[in-house]
Amino acid sequence: MTIKLIASDLDATFLRDDKTINEPLFREVLQKMNEQKIQFIVATGNHLQKVLEYFRNFEGQYQIIANNGAEVMLNGQIQNVKVVPTAALKNIVAITEKYLNDIAVGLAFTGQSKTYMLKTQAQIGHTFQEASKYFQNLILIDNLEEIVEPVLKATIVLNRHETLYMNDLKSILGNSVHVTTSGYGAIDIVNSEVNKANALAYIAKALNVDESDIMAFGDGLNDMEMLEYVGHPVAMVNSDPELFKHDFDISVANNQDDGVLRTILKSI
Repeated sequence: MTIKLIASDLDATFLRDDKTINEPLFREVLQKMNEQKIQFIVATGNHLQKVLEYFRNFEGQYQIIANNGAEVMLNGQIQNVKVVPTAALKNIVAITEKYLNDIAVGLAFTGQSKTYMLKTQAQIGHTFQEASKYFQNLILIDNLEEIVEPVLKATIVLNRHETLYMNDLKSILGNSVHVTTSGYGAIDIVNSEVNKANALAYIAKALNVDESDIMAFGDGLNDMEMLEYVGHPVAMVNSDPELFKHDFDISVANNQDDGVLRTILKSI
Protein backbone atom coordinates (compact mmCIF):
# COMPACT_ATOMS: atom_id res chain seq x y z
CA MET A 1 0.00 0.00 0.00
CA THR A 2 1.37 3.39 -1.06
CA ILE A 3 0.19 6.37 0.97
CA LYS A 4 1.42 9.93 0.49
CA LEU A 5 -1.40 11.94 2.11
CA ILE A 6 -3.73 11.14 5.00
CA ALA A 7 -6.84 13.29 5.48
CA SER A 8 -9.17 13.11 8.46
CA ASP A 9 -12.46 14.63 9.51
CA LEU A 10 -12.51 15.97 13.08
CA ASP A 11 -15.79 15.65 14.99
CA ALA A 12 -16.63 12.03 15.84
CA THR A 13 -13.60 10.98 13.76
CA PHE A 14 -10.23 12.37 14.86
CA LEU A 15 -11.36 14.22 17.98
CA ARG A 16 -12.56 12.45 21.09
CA ASP A 17 -16.07 13.21 22.29
CA ASP A 18 -14.74 15.98 24.58
CA LYS A 19 -13.02 17.59 21.53
CA THR A 20 -9.52 16.65 22.70
CA ILE A 21 -6.62 14.94 20.92
CA ASN A 22 -4.39 12.16 22.23
CA GLU A 23 -1.36 14.38 21.69
CA PRO A 24 1.38 11.88 22.67
CA LEU A 25 -0.04 9.29 20.25
CA PHE A 26 -0.48 11.94 17.53
CA ARG A 27 3.19 12.93 17.90
CA GLU A 28 4.16 9.28 17.51
CA VAL A 29 2.04 8.99 14.37
CA LEU A 30 3.38 12.24 12.90
CA GLN A 31 6.95 11.09 13.46
CA LYS A 32 6.27 7.83 11.64
CA MET A 33 4.50 9.72 8.84
CA ASN A 34 7.39 12.19 8.53
CA GLU A 35 9.86 9.34 8.20
CA GLN A 36 7.84 8.10 5.21
CA LYS A 37 7.21 11.62 3.83
CA ILE A 38 3.45 11.34 4.35
CA GLN A 39 1.54 14.57 5.02
CA PHE A 40 -1.45 14.93 7.34
CA ILE A 41 -4.53 16.95 6.36
CA VAL A 42 -7.36 18.06 8.61
CA ALA A 43 -10.58 17.97 6.55
CA THR A 44 -13.46 19.42 8.51
CA GLY A 45 -16.64 21.45 8.55
CA ASN A 46 -15.12 23.51 11.36
CA HIS A 47 -13.97 27.03 10.64
CA LEU A 48 -10.26 27.74 10.27
CA GLN A 49 -9.66 29.40 13.64
CA LYS A 50 -11.25 26.46 15.46
CA VAL A 51 -8.90 24.04 13.68
CA LEU A 52 -5.88 26.15 14.62
CA GLU A 53 -7.07 26.14 18.23
CA TYR A 54 -7.45 22.35 18.34
CA PHE A 55 -3.99 21.83 16.82
CA ARG A 56 -2.17 24.74 18.50
CA ASN A 57 0.61 22.41 19.69
CA PHE A 58 1.26 21.10 16.15
CA GLU A 59 1.80 24.30 14.17
CA GLY A 60 3.24 23.73 10.71
CA GLN A 61 2.79 19.96 10.84
CA TYR A 62 -0.43 19.62 8.87
CA GLN A 63 -2.54 21.11 6.07
CA ILE A 64 -6.16 22.25 6.48
CA ILE A 65 -9.43 21.87 4.62
CA ALA A 66 -11.90 24.06 6.54
CA ASN A 67 -15.62 24.82 6.29
CA ASN A 68 -16.21 21.53 4.43
CA GLY A 69 -13.83 22.63 1.68
CA ALA A 70 -14.76 26.31 1.30
CA GLU A 71 -11.14 27.20 2.05
CA VAL A 72 -7.78 25.48 2.11
CA MET A 73 -4.71 26.37 4.14
CA LEU A 74 -1.70 24.94 2.31
CA ASN A 75 1.75 25.51 3.79
CA GLY A 76 0.34 28.31 5.92
CA GLN A 77 -1.37 30.17 3.07
CA ILE A 78 -5.16 30.43 2.65
CA GLN A 79 -6.10 29.31 -0.87
CA ASN A 80 -8.95 28.00 -3.04
CA VAL A 81 -11.60 30.08 -1.25
CA LYS A 82 -15.19 29.49 -2.42
CA VAL A 83 -18.03 31.71 -1.19
CA VAL A 84 -21.80 31.35 -0.87
CA PRO A 85 -23.54 33.56 -3.48
CA THR A 86 -24.86 36.71 -1.83
CA ALA A 87 -28.18 36.25 -3.60
CA ALA A 88 -28.72 32.96 -1.76
CA LEU A 89 -28.45 34.38 1.75
CA LYS A 90 -31.92 35.93 1.95
CA ASN A 91 -33.49 32.72 0.67
CA ILE A 92 -31.61 30.72 3.30
CA VAL A 93 -33.01 32.98 6.02
CA ALA A 94 -36.55 32.82 4.60
CA ILE A 95 -36.50 29.02 4.47
CA THR A 96 -35.04 28.81 7.97
CA GLU A 97 -37.88 30.93 9.39
CA LYS A 98 -40.28 28.11 8.49
CA TYR A 99 -38.40 25.83 10.91
CA LEU A 100 -38.09 28.08 13.98
CA ASN A 101 -39.63 25.43 16.26
CA ASP A 102 -37.05 22.88 15.14
CA ILE A 103 -33.89 24.94 15.74
CA ALA A 104 -31.35 23.84 18.36
CA VAL A 105 -28.67 26.37 17.37
CA GLY A 106 -29.63 29.25 15.09
CA LEU A 107 -28.31 30.14 11.66
CA ALA A 108 -24.73 31.45 11.54
CA PHE A 109 -22.88 32.90 8.54
CA THR A 110 -19.13 32.29 8.61
CA GLY A 111 -16.74 34.68 6.87
CA GLN A 112 -12.95 34.49 6.85
CA SER A 113 -12.54 36.78 9.86
CA LYS A 114 -15.89 36.83 11.67
CA THR A 115 -19.13 34.91 12.06
CA TYR A 116 -22.44 36.74 11.77
CA MET A 117 -25.78 35.85 13.32
CA LEU A 118 -29.13 37.61 13.05
CA LYS A 119 -30.35 38.75 16.46
CA THR A 120 -33.65 36.99 15.83
CA GLN A 121 -31.77 33.69 15.43
CA ALA A 122 -29.50 34.32 18.42
CA GLN A 123 -32.55 34.61 20.69
CA ILE A 124 -33.72 31.05 19.94
CA GLY A 125 -33.15 28.72 22.90
CA HIS A 126 -29.52 28.63 23.97
CA THR A 127 -28.24 29.63 20.53
CA PHE A 128 -26.10 32.60 21.55
CA GLN A 129 -24.52 30.73 24.46
CA GLU A 130 -23.71 27.67 22.33
CA ALA A 131 -22.53 29.64 19.30
CA SER A 132 -20.26 31.81 21.45
CA LYS A 133 -18.41 28.68 22.59
CA TYR A 134 -17.79 27.67 18.99
CA PHE A 135 -17.22 30.97 17.17
CA GLN A 136 -14.54 33.28 18.58
CA ASN A 137 -15.60 36.36 16.60
CA LEU A 138 -19.39 36.20 16.72
CA ILE A 139 -21.14 39.38 15.59
CA LEU A 140 -24.88 39.92 16.11
CA ILE A 141 -26.62 41.79 13.31
CA ASP A 142 -30.09 43.17 12.57
CA ASN A 143 -30.00 42.37 8.85
CA LEU A 144 -27.86 40.64 6.24
CA GLU A 145 -26.61 43.94 4.81
CA GLU A 146 -24.39 44.25 7.90
CA ILE A 147 -22.25 41.32 6.73
CA VAL A 148 -19.14 43.06 5.41
CA GLU A 149 -17.21 40.11 3.95
CA PRO A 150 -17.93 37.11 1.70
CA VAL A 151 -19.70 34.21 3.42
CA LEU A 152 -17.93 30.86 3.26
CA LYS A 153 -20.60 28.82 4.99
CA ALA A 154 -24.03 29.04 6.60
CA THR A 155 -24.58 26.64 9.50
CA ILE A 156 -27.58 25.58 11.55
CA VAL A 157 -28.39 22.78 14.00
CA LEU A 158 -31.91 21.35 14.07
CA ASN A 159 -33.57 19.11 16.65
CA ARG A 160 -35.75 17.47 14.00
CA HIS A 161 -36.89 17.71 10.37
CA GLU A 162 -33.31 17.96 9.05
CA THR A 163 -34.18 16.14 5.82
CA LEU A 164 -37.22 18.33 5.16
CA TYR A 165 -35.15 21.46 5.74
CA MET A 166 -32.36 20.26 3.45
CA ASN A 167 -34.86 19.32 0.74
CA ASP A 168 -36.47 22.77 1.00
CA LEU A 169 -33.09 24.42 0.55
CA LYS A 170 -32.25 22.26 -2.46
CA SER A 171 -35.70 22.81 -4.00
CA ILE A 172 -35.53 26.59 -3.80
CA LEU A 173 -31.80 27.23 -4.19
CA GLY A 174 -31.13 24.49 -6.74
CA ASN A 175 -27.52 24.17 -7.85
CA SER A 176 -26.50 27.58 -6.51
CA VAL A 177 -25.35 25.99 -3.23
CA HIS A 178 -24.27 22.64 -1.82
CA VAL A 179 -26.19 21.43 1.25
CA THR A 180 -24.59 18.80 3.46
CA THR A 181 -24.79 17.36 6.97
CA SER A 182 -22.24 15.98 9.39
CA GLY A 183 -25.03 14.34 11.38
CA TYR A 184 -26.39 15.22 14.84
CA GLY A 185 -28.69 17.80 13.25
CA ALA A 186 -25.85 20.01 11.96
CA ILE A 187 -26.37 21.31 8.43
CA ASP A 188 -23.91 23.32 6.32
CA ILE A 189 -24.72 25.39 3.24
CA VAL A 190 -21.71 26.18 1.05
CA ASN A 191 -20.75 27.14 -2.49
CA SER A 192 -22.01 24.63 -5.08
CA GLU A 193 -18.41 23.65 -5.94
CA VAL A 194 -17.51 22.96 -2.32
CA ASN A 195 -16.99 19.58 -0.75
CA LYS A 196 -14.04 17.92 0.96
CA ALA A 197 -13.16 15.88 -2.13
CA ASN A 198 -12.73 18.95 -4.33
CA ALA A 199 -10.57 20.65 -1.72
CA LEU A 200 -8.50 17.51 -1.25
CA ALA A 201 -8.06 17.24 -5.02
CA TYR A 202 -6.78 20.83 -5.01
CA ILE A 203 -4.15 19.94 -2.39
CA ALA A 204 -3.25 16.69 -4.14
CA LYS A 205 -2.64 18.53 -7.41
CA ALA A 206 -0.52 21.17 -5.67
CA LEU A 207 1.58 18.46 -4.02
CA ASN A 208 1.66 16.24 -7.13
CA VAL A 209 -0.05 13.30 -5.41
CA ASP A 210 -2.41 10.86 -7.13
CA GLU A 211 -5.74 10.19 -5.43
CA SER A 212 -4.90 6.49 -5.34
CA ASP A 213 -2.14 7.34 -2.84
CA ILE A 214 -4.43 9.15 -0.39
CA MET A 215 -6.02 7.70 2.75
CA ALA A 216 -9.04 9.46 4.29
CA PHE A 217 -11.13 9.01 7.42
CA GLY A 218 -14.71 10.12 8.02
CA ASP A 219 -17.90 9.36 9.91
CA GLY A 220 -20.61 11.53 8.32
CA LEU A 221 -22.39 12.23 5.07
CA ASN A 222 -20.27 15.34 4.51
CA ASP A 223 -17.30 12.96 4.25
CA MET A 224 -18.86 10.82 1.52
CA GLU A 225 -17.36 12.61 -1.51
CA MET A 226 -13.90 12.56 0.08
CA LEU A 227 -14.09 8.85 0.92
CA GLU A 228 -15.24 8.03 -2.62
CA TYR A 229 -12.42 10.14 -4.10
CA VAL A 230 -9.42 8.59 -2.34
CA GLY A 231 -7.71 5.28 -2.94
CA HIS A 232 -7.79 4.23 0.73
CA PRO A 233 -11.11 5.29 2.31
CA VAL A 234 -11.77 4.44 5.97
CA ALA A 235 -15.14 4.85 7.65
CA MET A 236 -15.17 5.07 11.43
CA VAL A 237 -16.80 2.22 13.33
CA ASN A 238 -19.10 4.89 14.80
CA SER A 239 -20.08 6.24 11.34
CA ASP A 240 -23.46 7.18 9.95
CA PRO A 241 -24.96 3.83 8.80
CA GLU A 242 -25.10 5.18 5.24
CA LEU A 243 -21.30 4.93 4.99
CA PHE A 244 -21.37 1.21 5.70
CA LYS A 245 -23.30 0.68 2.46
CA HIS A 246 -20.12 1.53 0.56
CA ASP A 247 -16.93 -0.44 0.04
CA PHE A 248 -14.90 1.49 2.60
CA ASP A 249 -12.46 0.00 5.07
CA ILE A 250 -13.47 0.31 8.73
CA SER A 251 -11.32 1.89 11.45
CA VAL A 252 -9.85 -0.36 14.16
CA ALA A 253 -11.54 1.68 16.90
CA ASN A 254 -14.01 4.55 17.37
CA ASN A 255 -13.10 8.19 17.79
CA GLN A 256 -13.17 7.96 21.58
CA ASP A 257 -10.44 5.30 21.44
CA ASP A 258 -8.23 7.15 18.89
CA GLY A 259 -9.42 5.07 15.96
CA VAL A 260 -7.81 7.27 13.31
CA LEU A 261 -4.37 7.24 14.91
CA ARG A 262 -4.46 3.52 15.67
CA THR A 263 -5.58 2.68 12.13
CA ILE A 264 -2.76 4.80 10.67
CA LEU A 265 -0.20 3.00 12.81
CA LYS A 266 -1.46 -0.35 11.48
CA SER A 267 -1.47 0.88 7.88
CA ILE A 268 1.88 2.57 7.29
